[in-house]
Amino acid sequence: MSQSLTLIVNSPLEQFEVSSLISFIAPMFGYINITLSNLGLYSILILFIILSLHIISNNENKILPSL
Repeated sequence: MSQSLTLIVNSPLEQFEVSSLISFIAPMFGYINITLSNLGLYSILILFIILSLHIISNNENKILPSL
């Protein structure tokens, strides 16, 4: 008995779509729209990883490593 596998692929460009995750409209500042998209979330995540690796490996500006 053979089972068919159906896979729905709409467009290969859907993986690069920028979508809004969190949106905030501030009426006190002239109805400014502040939005966090998936691209912004990935950028914040990468920035956090790079800064944490830099802080961990800083060694407090010593020339010789601590033992």
